[in-house]
Amino acid sequence: LELIRRGDVTEIVHAGDPDDEGQLLVDEVLEYAGNTKPVKRVLINDNTLPAVKKALANLKDNRDFKGLYLKALARSVADAVYGFSMTRAYTIPAKARGYQGVLSVGRVQTPVLGLIVNRTRANQNHKSSFYYTMTGVFQRGADVLRANWKPGEFAPLTDRKLLDKAWADGTAASLAGKPATVEAAATDDKKTAAPLPFNLVRLQQYMNKKFKMTAQKTLDVTQQLREKYKAITYNRSDCSYLSDEQFSEAPQVIDALKSVFPQSLDIDSARKSKAFNSTKVTAHTAIIPTASVPDVNALSTDERNVYLAIAQHYLVQFMPEKAYQEVSVAIQCGDESFYARARKTTDSGFEAFLGAETTDEGESEDNDDSAFELLCKIRTGET
Repeated sequence: LELIRRGDVTEIVHAGDPDDEGQLLVDEVLEYAGNTKPVKRVLINDNTLPAVKKALANLKDNRDFKGLYLKALARSVADAVYGFSMTRAYTIPAKARGYQGVLSVGRVQTPVLGLIVNRTRANQNHKSSFYYTMTGVFQRGADVLRANWKPGEFAPLTDRKLLDKAWADGTAASLAGKPATVEAAATDDKKTAAPLPFNLVRLQQYMNKKFKMTAQKTLDVTQQLREKYKAITYNRSDCSYLSDEQFSEAPQVIDALKSVFPQSLDIDSARKSKAFNSTKVTAHTAIIPTASVPDVNALSTDERNVYLAIAQHYLVQFMPEKAYQEVSVAIQCGDESFYARARKTTDSGFEAFLGAETTDEGESEDNDDSAFELLCKIRTGET
């Protein structure tokens, strides 16, 4: 406040986060200070030196961002009015019935709490039940092909599951011994790109799944890595993308990481993954390592695990995609459809370094060479 009010200061530069909340926080300070001096706005969502220099060379009039300020202000006022009013509305009747305490209600906290409670109750009340699948076993000369049943339009499904055992038994019996026709058979060359760098939520999920770390523990560790070691970028980011300026700085970061990963890796700093896209960067960029690489042997176990995960998911942005062939076969037997699919990796690419992860669809990309070779023999139209 003293700096704002100093007589030799003729202009203020607003350097809050480039979003509505960042706009409000600094504008409120300026209002509280009674500032009447001109205010410029700098928009920094990438803390690399070239990006900061570029932003400082392109200052804007802070009045152009009045809309962001009003948006955040309206939300904060509405949250306060709603929170105060609804908390009183629930707490006062509860106290009249003998409850001692506050029943806190909030626009965000209450729906989230409701989701947690409903999910917990559903889990507690869950009762195991049987459902059925069908697998077709088809003879092709000396080969035996197993294919999964694909439910048709009139299959008696409940919540997309077949619960009617009698129907399943009857259908299986009616198809036994019947000829089948290959409706379609195709082999495609496909590629899988490396996973994007982490945002905070994805990092917390990853560390919990792999190392059983809690979300809070992961957050605390990233705070240490950022503040104590200067080893990673902003750690509370909700973004998984990086700026074009960060791509230009990649060679320095990659070179610094060689002390952590001395093995020979297929890394090309000129290889630009889909993660580098300034148009998708929000208030902050993805969490990545900086060129200030710590001595990983001096880190605690949790610090080392988190740092290595962040570094690995950064380095794979410069590695080849995973390449594979996928063969798929669709079979018609009577009125029922069956399908079979298999994959064969032709180039492990980034996966040779990172290891297999779960795809966005939630399925691990397993290979079955024997099934692949068998399916490759099958042609459309054969019976």
